[in-house]
Amino acid sequence: MMLIGHADVAFSPFYAIQNIHDIAQTPSNSTVFFEYDASLAKFCDAHKVSFAIHAKHIKEIALSHALGASCVVVDKALSLNAQKIAEHYLFDTKILLFSNDDADIEWAAINGIDGILFQSAILTQSSQ
Repeated sequence: MMLIGHADVAFSPFYAIQNIHDIAQTPSNSTVFFEYDASLAKFCDAHKVSFAIHAKHIKEIALSHALGASCVVVDKALSLNAQKIAEHYLFDTKILLFSNDDADIEWAAINGIDGILFQSAILTQSSQ
């Protein structure tokens, strides 16, 4: 189970971006993070930029995987269905629960979620 951003576990942060130009402001070999955007995902994939997508619908989860996302980040309400789909179709893409609550570690482990992305792991342009 991946625990990205937990205070007790070493991690590499995700860099929140809004557009292609923001990628230039991130360190090389970092993972960029953005709300589902097919054109931004295509750009990242074409330029070998590791990316994670915050998906809010099943369709976005399937498309994110097809577009090459390393991780799809979902809210708790969508996480069980997202993980079920990822396992059924043998996704390489990891499903991460978006959380700020340590109690979600136990919940995610019991429910077989690939990991958790804690808010503290996401750096924005103002925090970089």
